[in-house]
Amino acid sequence: MALNPSSPTADRTEVSVGQAVRPFPGEPLCGDQSGWWRHPDRLRLALADGLGHGQEAHAAAATVVEHLATMRPTGLAELFADCDRTLIGSRGAALAVVDVLFEENALLHAAVGNVRTLLIGQRQIRRLPGARGIVGGGFSGLRPERLPLSAGDWLVIFSDGIPEDADIRASLTASRSSDALAEQLLERWARDQDDAGILIYRHE
Repeated sequence: MALNPSSPTADRTEVSVGQAVRPFPGEPLCGDQSGWWRHPDRLRLALADGLGHGQEAHAAAATVVEHLATMRPTGLAELFADCDRTLIGSRGAALAVVDVLFEENALLHAAVGNVRTLLIGQRQIRRLPGARGIVGGGFSGLRPERLPLSAGDWLVIFSDGIPEDADIRASLTASRSSDALAEQLLERWARDQDDAGILIYRHE
């Protein structure tokens, strides 16, 4: 299962988030892990994909997500540098992190490796870029970006266990995110050659 969120006190009603992970067929542990955490001014979302699959991939992904759970809100460049240090000596992981800024109706995004992030609005789909490298093994070209959010926008973060060209937008028929919807998306799109993970959020 995806890691349960650790949620500091937040001045906000329940958020619309769903998450699901599935291990490589035959493996007991999943090398993809996700988490989300509410803070008074923001919601932090993260998906990590440990290099390869199996126990070592799971350990790397779980370690970085658990580390994120203990971190106070900070700039994403600093966050990724800290996570890189945390995973030195491990298998390493691809990682995407999004901060949803409630009062500003905006998001902050940064990613390293082959975790994909889509911002799906009513009129367009935007694919958010990531830096080359691996968290725990060094990376370059990290460029955190800030984008506006509108009510009804979806954020979809997924590992390469789901095809990059999957028509996820067509499957977002519910009015809110949920773990059940995330599980449905995995059932529809996850490949049998890798771990798979997905994290979804709908802005309200």
